[in-house]
Amino acid sequence: MGDQPLRQQYLELVARQAALNRVLQYLAQIDERPGIEPEFYHHLETLVKGKSTQLSAEIDQLQDEFPTLKNFVAEQLHQELVAVEADTYAEFVRLGRLKQELSPFLLETLNSM
Repeated sequence: MGDQPLRQQYLELVARQAALNRVLQYLAQIDERPGIEPEFYHHLETLVKGKSTQLSAEIDQLQDEFPTLKNFVAEQLHQELVAVEADTYAEFVRLGRLKQELSPFLLETLNSM
């Protein structure tokens, strides 16, 4: 496909932003460690938030420049939602609440749209 490099670039930006969001969540949860000044935590947080904001701008710019990405983004979201639903059914099976996994409702519903 001709737009594969564009999709890869988009996914790399999204992955970087997701990773930085996890870093921010981790920083918010950890207690200050002995020997590390609170200002250092604040500096790290500011640095990561700045990069995350930059990545958001790059993602928005790509979507503005290449409108075909909107369909790809919608497709990715669809796949993620189906995965969340399927994982939930698998969890119910592991816990013994269901005897077998159910077919994802969203797989059938969103494919018919």
